This record gives sequence, structure tokens and C-alpha cells, in this order.
Amino acid sequence: MLYGLPDYHKSLETLHEGCLAPHAYAIPYHSEAAALADERSASRFFKTLCGTWQFRWYPSVAEAEDFLSESFDRGAMDTLKVPMNWQMELDRGYDVPNYTNVNYPFPVDPPHVPTENPCGLYMRDFYLSGEELEAGKEGILTFEGVDSCFYVWVNGTFVGYSQVSHMTSEMDVTAHLKGGKNTLAVLVFKWCDGSYLEDQDMWRLSGIFREVYLLWRDPARISDVFVKPVPSEDLTAGELTVELSSTAAVSVDWALYDPKGRRVGGGTAEVDGEGSFGLALKAVELWSSERPALYSLRMTCGSEYYALPVGFRRVEIRGKVLYLNGKAIKIQGVNRHDSHPLLGHATPLWHMWEDLLIMKRHNVNAVRTSHYPNDPRLVGMCDRLGLLVIDETDIETHGFGHVQNWGHLTDSADWTEAYLDRSARMLERDKNHVSIFMWSVGNESGEGRNHREQVAYFRRRDPSRLVHVEDESSRSRGRILSGVEGADTWDFLDVESYMYPGIDVLKACLADERFHRPILLCEYCHAMGNGPGDLKDYWDLIWEHDQLCGGLVWEFTDHSVARGERRYTHPEYTYGGDFGDTPHDGNFCVDGLVYPDRRVHTGLLELKEAIAPLRVYPTDCEGTLRIRNLRFFTDLSDLLLSYTVEADGKVVRRGSLPLSAAPQSEQTLRLFDKDDSTGVRTLNVSVHTKRDTLWAPAGHTVCSAQLLLEERAVEAPTLPAYPMWVEQTAKSLSVRAGETVYTFSKATGCLTSLVDQGKEMLASPVIPTVWRAPTDNDRVIKQKWYAEGFDRLCLRCEGLEVADVSDTCVTLSARQTLAAASKYPTAHLDLLYRITADGKLRVTCDASIREEATHLPRFGFMFRMPEGNERMSYFGYGPMESYEDKCLAARLSRFSSSVSANFEPYIFPQENGAHKGCRDATVTDESGHGLRFEAPCFSFSCSHYSPEQLTRTAHHYQLTEERETTVIIDYRQNGIGSQSCGPELLQRYRLSEKQIHFEFEVTAII
Repeated sequence: MLYGLPDYHKSLETLHEGCLAPHAYAIPYHSEAAALADERSASRFFKTLCGTWQFRWYPSVAEAEDFLSESFDRGAMDTLKVPMNWQMELDRGYDVPNYTNVNYPFPVDPPHVPTENPCGLYMRDFYLSGEELEAGKEGILTFEGVDSCFYVWVNGTFVGYSQVSHMTSEMDVTAHLKGGKNTLAVLVFKWCDGSYLEDQDMWRLSGIFREVYLLWRDPARISDVFVKPVPSEDLTAGELTVELSSTAAVSVDWALYDPKGRRVGGGTAEVDGEGSFGLALKAVELWSSERPALYSLRMTCGSEYYALPVGFRRVEIRGKVLYLNGKAIKIQGVNRHDSHPLLGHATPLWHMWEDLLIMKRHNVNAVRTSHYPNDPRLVGMCDRLGLLVIDETDIETHGFGHVQNWGHLTDSADWTEAYLDRSARMLERDKNHVSIFMWSVGNESGEGRNHREQVAYFRRRDPSRLVHVEDESSRSRGRILSGVEGADTWDFLDVESYMYPGIDVLKACLADERFHRPILLCEYCHAMGNGPGDLKDYWDLIWEHDQLCGGLVWEFTDHSVARGERRYTHPEYTYGGDFGDTPHDGNFCVDGLVYPDRRVHTGLLELKEAIAPLRVYPTDCEGTLRIRNLRFFTDLSDLLLSYTVEADGKVVRRGSLPLSAAPQSEQTLRLFDKDDSTGVRTLNVSVHTKRDTLWAPAGHTVCSAQLLLEERAVEAPTLPAYPMWVEQTAKSLSVRAGETVYTFSKATGCLTSLVDQGKEMLASPVIPTVWRAPTDNDRVIKQKWYAEGFDRLCLRCEGLEVADVSDTCVTLSARQTLAAASKYPTAHLDLLYRITADGKLRVTCDASIREEATHLPRFGFMFRMPEGNERMSYFGYGPMESYEDKCLAARLSRFSSSVSANFEPYIFPQENGAHKGCRDATVTDESGHGLRFEAPCFSFSCSHYSPEQLTRTAHHYQLTEERETTVIIDYRQNGIGSQSCGPELLQRYRLSEKQIHFEFEVTAII
């Protein structure tokens, strides 16, 4: 017993006590103007209880004091911000943040929770005037999110209990309020029986993490509203039905305004408990992600005013295809968690808005609320911005997959009420939002009767939307592909929803008639660290097949807790295990398209181009483009196309033209008639918005593309010839061409010194290398790389010889072997070093890779240049990093940067900053003295962090910037992929050649 109360948090029998029935989110305002402005803090009926609360943390409820006693010393309590998770006060010792993906952080013995169950006591005083109480209003205390459960007292009287972390709980506290000072006490438990349903892949954090407020309501009022806008069969007209519930007999004045603000209907409805009104419209504007047309339903009841956004749209499935408003749309989405590096799961209003703006600016049109309903205001923002939403019930039981049947709770009748309660609270709160096109029963919770009950509830209460049930469809797919008889028994599924299927698996499903529903990738392309690298392959397939209705990248943001002495200005980003937390899953939470502070990852730039709203194709006539509009509802007249023609990276022509292609149609543009430039020529296209939008200013770059034009030869310059000398010692062999001296080690066969104009250009020998600091998406393959010893290869040389000498050229030859201890050699290399009288060194390498060896991380040559070599430039794919399968956002041109700026600061250090497809590159000091590298095609890396340091360092903030500059000239690198959670890297992106021929030239420049 807790202060004379039953232990509700230990029992399935009580999910809520003293709570109001769930209903639609709608804040009452004191005037129509205030309702239209929709800033709830400005409502005279809204009293925020956020801010600084008194707080005390107890390691176990058994240690909690009797805070209701007059002897309890509130003055000795700490203070804590609300909303905020208590573990985020890192220096207070209130438990620690814990990141775990699958494993439950407590013994799995449902519904029991540990005896040592930490809890937090929140207390605050608030003041009410006599006028507030005398107005005859009722006070509704509202909590929008508390993890995991909580008991509430007002002025010493118990008023309610609730559990379901990511959902609203309301309590009528009118009878307990008084004029003057009122005291609110909330006791929050870290764990309750409901925690078994909240095993999501996230930081496990506790406390009041969403807003708390008091609403003043008329006693006779609208208690619920269900807005049902239905387009006509031909999608030209529509009918609006509004179902109302009330606490007593009331009159409701209402009016509907169209998206242009014109009144299209209205009247008065009498409601006594239940009631409704409706309106037929001869013409409607449809809502879509491309044109989010919103009507405004304005209602007045007593002293309360409401303005509800209303959208007309139809979601349906015909055959194997998902349709929105009659069009076979594509879901171009991301998964989003609540995540803030300083506040935990608390996400301020501006923070949520900024997340959605970033999505829209990168062509994202959908968001899945993984894996729970978000703040109730977020879906309203999606209505306005045009983002489709999969609203997900606060359910995941992933940990049972490790200890028992994954669906143990999902198939248990004892838990049915809890499953349905969470589904109902989500649907009832969010049901009026047009952006929600699909409800979800939850995430990764196995199979069972409770999913069927949830689906039945969703369909019964709201047949206008689809229902998402990933677990059943994924398991059904596996059984079908394995040949299990009668495997497709899931008649209640709307879509086949899969996580991380490979391209080959998708092709098999598309070719199999047993897969007769739309296919949605609710998670794909794991964006962890330097990734994802396989977006283009998925989207080529998605656009090819109507049955593939799109997917949602995992995931939007890196989840991290910021710590350090300057955590507010120079945070040290952490992950699982950094706080001694167990169980933990390391940096698996750092898996987003943006950093914790919302700086954009290069992976989001890649996604932006993969899901761009148009594509650019060449024609047979140079200077002419074919533009295909990939939109479904709007033409391209709001966009402007700009172009440049570059020759060897220099702009030689530019221009701009308007676009006009109709939805799903093409137009041809003639940019220019003739171009006489020479060299490597590219046609670069960028598409911009013409006017301001809600999500970006005019001139925002929507997408870009590049076409390679016919290369026209440029006459090579004649370089001066210098006298040449060859000198040998017992240990080395040197070749001089003018003021440039190359020295090679006879023991290793490597270039060990390059002196130009008296200055040493090397800080280490030039050695062959196959190792890269594993990316997060190398998580699986790196185990084979380590087993092969790729990270510890030793070099053996069978000798360095002078192969040929003439007045204009000296050629040296060497044979090297790369091998790890206890392993057969990985590679045998035949090297030719050709130094010519103009001072150039050409390195020719023929490598034989052991047949049994797995594909390599990279193959190239690595060395260091001395301190001060900070300037870099290259003609290759940039300006962002680019790899075999991650180069949609990059373009071929000439780029310059500092070496420091070229580094990509992933939270977990890894391979970064490479540039594929280079023709030349330079690294110099500030005066321009340095080295130039040339080859027909190579990958270029330049950094103040060696692969060895990146490999052994666990966090970005632990890296030590090296004074020297590490340069790597690669024949190729292995692709990136997304195998941290997704499928294997596609074969064509693997560095799997067994015979490699690589040539590149080195020249000293000044």
C-alpha cells in the first residue's frame, strides 16, 4: 500500500484511476481570434504548470518519505525543470540515462516490477485568484507525458493515477482547488506493469517529460468532437459530418471556412450528451502532402471558442496499390523519436517545428511516430506543413524475443485491456488530424490476439484510415518465401510492412502473386553514422513498381545525452554504456540523419536527392534536358531551374528557365545550342522555389542533378626537363629530378622521403593499405575484416631494384606482400616507380588479392604530410563526402577546403570525408607548396585523424587532432550500405576484385 492507496503500478487491473475518458485534443479559447492564432498559452482558460518544481529522487519507493505529513521538510528538496527527464540532471545522481534496444532493463516477470523501483517526488505550489474560482469553471489537470506511471495529490488529497508514458492523462480537480496557494504533488515511478509494453529502442528515461497544465472549462461544454470530412466518389465534392459529445445540454454555433478564408456554411447544433451536424459541399479542395489545403471549423459553445483545421482526403487500397486522392502515391518518410540532448524525451514546441521543417526542406513527405504517439501538437504541425503520419501506439515488447515467445503479451488475454487502452487513447486524441493516414498497433511486439483486437477497434471507430501491423506481415512474408503451406493467414492486414528487406527479397515479393497487398518499408536504409549508402537502389525499384508504396528511413535523429563541463555550448555526445548503464547497446542509438543538435548528416543530403520531386534526364541533343515531374498533385510551375556548364570545374555558361510539367508528366527544355568548351564538361542543374513557403524561403534548393557531357581533349602542357641522378646507399635508393628528390627504402620498397626545393614533403612512408576505420554500417562485415587481420597487416618486401635508367626516366621495381600474423598473405603487390625528368613520380601497382579473402575495406596508398599542410583541393565528387553508393548529393567539380573542414564529426568515430571519382587532388601549405596527385579515377581522403586513431577511439570528443595530415589515395573503397541493421552490401558496391591495377602520379608543386 502507498499512503493507504492500492499499488496500482503493480497490477494489470488498474490502468487509470480518477482520469477522464480519452477525447480529441482541442484547447478552448476565450475568443475566435485567439482560437485562430492557436497559441494555447495565450488562452485565458489555459494555465501552465511547467517551470521549476521541487523534486526529490528516491532509489526505491521503499525509501520514499511521507510527503503528505506536516513534518515533511519541503525546503530540503532539490529543484527540477518540468518538462524534463530526471536522469538528464547528470550531476544530481538521479539514476543514470540508460540506452538499451531490445533487452528489458529489469527482470522479465510480467506484470511484476522490481522491489527496488526508483521514484521521483515532484511538488509545486500554484496560485489561483478568487475570480478564477468564482467564474464557475471546472479545473482539468492535464499531463501530456509521464514515464512510466504517476500518482497525483492536490492539496493533500489523492486525485488520480495513470500509466501510459506517451499519452495524455486528465483529472478533474475542481473540488480540490481553493483560492490562493494550491499544492500539487506527483509521485512518478520508473517502472510499472505498463513498462513491459514500452520496450522501445531508445534511452530509458523517467519523469514528467511533456507539458503539465490546468484547463478551465465550462461545466456545460463540448467534451469530445469527431470531425469526419469525406470527399465524393469522384473527389470533386464532399460532405462534412461532425459528431459531438457534451457534459450537458448545450448549443453549439459553428461555421466552416475554406482554405482561402471564405465562409462556406454554418449553423447551430443542439447537443445533449450526443449530437451532430453536417454540411454538403459542391466542391472541395483536397489535402495532400504537396498541397495541404485546410478548412477551418470554428465552433462556439458557452464561453469557449474552437478553431479546428479540417482536411478532405481519401486513403484507399485498390488491388496491390495504395492511393491518396486517387493517385498511387509514394511514402517518402522518416522515423522520428522524441529526442533532445539536454532534456531527454522532452521536445519543446520550437524543437518539434524545426524537426519538421528540416524534413520538408529535404523532400520528406511522411513521418512515423516511432514508437509511440508524439506531443499532441506535432500532428497539427504535420497538417499544416503537409506531412503524412503513421501514428503509432505506445507498445513494444521486443525484449520477449530474447527470453520467450516475442508475442507473449500480444497473445495474452490478460493484457488485452492494456493494449486497447493505449490504442484508444491515441486514436481519440488524434482522430481529427488529416495528416494521419494510418494507425499503427505498435512496434516489434510479435503476433497475437491483441493485435487483432486493436485492428478491430481501429476499423470500427475510424474506417477512413489504414492500420499498420508490421510484425504479422513480416513473419507472414518469411513463411511464404520459405514455402510454408497456408502462410498468408493475416486477413486483417492492409499493407505488407517490412523492415530492412534486401533488394533481392523485395524483387521476390513483387514477383510472387501471394503478396497481394501494397508493400511499405516501415524501416529501411539504416542511417547510422556514415550512411545510408543504398538509397538510390531502393528508390529505383520503388518508382518502378506501384505495389511498392515507399518507405521510412531509420531514423531522423541521433539520440544522445550531452555531457561535459560545457555541455550547453560544446557538448560531449554520449551513447549506451557511457554512464555505467546496463544492459546497453552502445552507440546503436546514434543512428540518425541529423546530429543531436540537428546539424544535417551527409546521409540526409543523400536522401534529399533520392526522393527529389523531379528527375532530370539527358536527350540525344546536347544542351537539351528531359524533366519528369514525380509529384502526383501539383505541377512544377512553382519551381525555377538554374544550370551551369563547367569545364574542368570552371563555369563557362549559366542560365535559368521556368518549369511547368504537369503531375507525373514530362517536359523538354532547350538550355543552349552549342558549347565549345574543352576538358571534362558537366551540366549542373539545380531547382529552386520561386516564392516563400511555410517551410522554406524563396530560392530554397529543392534538388540538384548533374549530367556528364562529352569530354573534349585539352592539350597537355609541356613541362621542363631536369637533369636526373640516381644515388644508392646500403639502405636506400634516391632519384633526383632537378630540385625534387625521391628516396625509397630498400627494406620496405616504399617511398620514404620526398624533398622539394629543400623541403621535406612526407612525414611518413607511402605504404599500401586496405584498412579503413569501420563505419557503423560495417558493423557486421568488420568482424570478418578483423578475423582476416586487415587492421594489422605487416609489409614484407622482396627487394627494390633499378629496373631502367635513361636521360629522361628512372624506373624502380619492388615486390611487396601484405599479411597478418597467423594468416596467409592478403595481397601480393608488384610496384613500379617511374620518375621522369619533369619531376613526376608515377606509381603503378598490380595487386593479387588472396582468393579466399573477403572483400576489402579499401585498396590504396597512405602517408602523412608534415604539419602545416592544411589546404586541400580536388577535382572529384564533392563538396560533401562521397562513396560508391553514397554520391547522389555530390557533384563532379573542383572543390577547395581546409583539411579540418573536410572532416565529418560522427559521434562514433569512423571512416569519413572521402571523395570518389577524383581526377586530381592537391594538399599544400598556406603558401601553396605541396603535392599534386593525378589518376584517371581515384578516391581521395585527407584528414588530421588517421584510420588507426579513428578505429581505436570511442567518441568524437576523445579524438586528438594530429598535427600531420594523413593522405590516402585509393583505387577504390568498399561501399557504405546500411548493414548496421539492414541487408548486406550489394555486390556491385563491394571491393571484391582479386586482380587490381592502379596507377597514380605524384608531383611537387609550389
